[in-house]
Amino acid sequence: MRIVIASVVIAFLGLAALPLNAQISINPKVGVNLSALDTKIQDIDAEARAGWNAGFDLRVGKGVVFLNPGLHYYSVTARLFKEIDSPDDVDLSEETTIQSLRLPVNIGIKLTGKGGLIGLHAKGGIVPAYVINVKERPSFDLDIEDMNRLTWGANVGLGLDVLFFTVDVNYEIGLSKFFQDSEGKNNMLSASVGIKF
Repeated sequence: MRIVIASVVIAFLGLAALPLNAQISINPKVGVNLSALDTKIQDIDAEARAGWNAGFDLRVGKGVVFLNPGLHYYSVTARLFKEIDSPDDVDLSEETTIQSLRLPVNIGIKLTGKGGLIGLHAKGGIVPAYVINVKERPSFDLDIEDMNRLTWGANVGLGLDVLFFTVDVNYEIGLSKFFQDSEGKNNMLSASVGIKF
């Protein structure tokens, strides 16, 4: 948690150090995400799949290169399967949700230059994420203590602006273990739509 707070403080100190005349745009957005995680925790197989997200990004800077930090809430659906050891065992499967706060810190580059009704940009950076909740299921011994609460990812993406509407596609490569006692990392593809003002 301390690392997340430190990341937030560093991001806002960086924003505060920018000139007062720097252009700042706010970009609230909502979207969907798909995870590629297939791992095993004790006798439970876990597969992360589709989810949804909402949050906002800032675009700071007038030039071709801009700072692009944000804050987002992510809800990821994970399918849980109980390992069957004998023919008498019951095949159990269930879905749970894992919720996290993500704080992407990206650098963006405007690919179509400044101004215009349509704009294309690329971005990349780091994404610290902090798990805030896991929906517990009575048939499975999985809770928030099984999670690696703080994880890191590397993010790349493309964005399209049409007037004040935005469409973004991002791919996050997991750099940290998703669960405490498992080597699986969560790679995530997300798509979102929003407005910019």
